[in-house]
Amino acid sequence: MRIAILLCCAGLLCGADVKTAVPWEKSTAAIGRDLFRENCAVCHDIDKDQKHSHKFGPSLMHVFQNGQMPMSHAKASRQYVTVRIKFGGALMPAFQKKLSDREIAELVDYIESK
Repeated sequence: MRIAILLCCAGLLCGADVKTAVPWEKSTAAIGRDLFRENCAVCHDIDKDQKHSHKFGPSLMHVFQNGQMPMSHAKASRQYVTVRIKFGGALMPAFQKKLSDREIAELVDYIESK
């Protein structure tokens, strides 16, 4: 019995490079979703198209799939969305001082996935 336990422990140590999810670590998608809810959802929808959105800012649903930004009609790209989040726009506040570069990247990942 002791040998079996030792072999089991040795097997766990040898396989230490296998990463398992721990409950307190969120996935990137969950982090991006939470960041959107905390910072963007007040003004933007992500699950409703522009016709059905009643928010102040444009809907961001399928913004990357549509190929253009809803207001400026500029080409939708990760770089453009990142710059807009960091530095804001005419009515949109800047988030460069509030969100880290990593958080902005996770937020853009989330928007791109919708």
